[in-house]
Amino acid sequence: MRWLNGRGRRERGAVAVVVALCMVVLMGFTALAIDVGSIVSDRQQLQNGADAGALAIAESCQRGSCIDTADKYAKANKLDGQATGTAVINQTAGSVTVEATSTHQNWFAGVLGKDLSTTAIGAKAEATWGAPLSGETLPLTFSWCDFFWATGGWDAKGTPKLDTTVVITDVNLKEKLCTPPAHNEVSGGFGWLKSTNCLATIIVGKTVGSDPGMDGSGSCKNFDWTSIQGKTVLVPIFQVYSDQGNNATYTIIGVAAFTITGYCFSQQDQWGNLKKCPSNRQIQGHFIYYKDLTANFSVGPGATDFGTSVAKLTG
Repeated sequence: MRWLNGRGRRERGAVAVVVALCMVVLMGFTALAIDVGSIVSDRQQLQNGADAGALAIAESCQRGSCIDTADKYAKANKLDGQATGTAVINQTAGSVTVEATSTHQNWFAGVLGKDLSTTAIGAKAEATWGAPLSGETLPLTFSWCDFFWATGGWDAKGTPKLDTTVVITDVNLKEKLCTPPAHNEVSGGFGWLKSTNCLATIIVGKTVGSDPGMDGSGSCKNFDWTSIQGKTVLVPIFQVYSDQGNNATYTIIGVAAFTITGYCFSQQDQWGNLKKCPSNRQIQGHFIYYKDLTANFSVGPGATDFGTSVAKLTG
């Protein structure tokens, strides 16, 4: 019996050792589950701060004065405020890179070793700004001349005169200002573009084909024009056109923002207080300064400044 009792005590001791070892393993898994989950959450907060900072700096650069708010947004998006944000701004390229960094205090992993008590974490975001270079728009293009007559053109610094009192302008399908006496609709105030599902793909400096007709682009037959009533839309501006009818092309030189107050595209598609509709196809509204944050447009050099700019995350 003494031999059996001794054996039992030895087995209980062995079990205690096994349990202790298992506890270490379990604690390791606990550290992995809780600390890693917390690290992922903190890293997402840093990413939010980096994204916000990059976009904010890009927007400020759009306005002509790059303001470094990387650290402000890094701290604001970190729940404990313990973060640092730094920015590298390249005004020549129109880009900014923001990095947000922090040190995460591990809750359990530190039990396994002093070196595991903290983890360095970080996130990075890149943004660009500038004039829209390419993208998808409603399938109509406005004449450079109509923009000039509606706004007064540009000042001595090349900035569009869009800060003056808003003047509602009528942009007619058949030109009434810029190309008398021909009034050829291809060279008119606006022209319809080839499109798919009522969206035309435009690239500044490139030509885009015409989809002529008094009732608008053929791909817009089922488009809900009420969706643009009172809204601001981005429209490509052309300066050069060639040929006529289905063979006509427009050379796009930039993109402008136009707030719609009325339109007459057909007998069915009309809105606002417009005269002589539908005999006089036209769109009514005013040009404005506009900052696009939809990321639907690419950015690049070579576009004429019509008061529209793009800021977007690129990485």
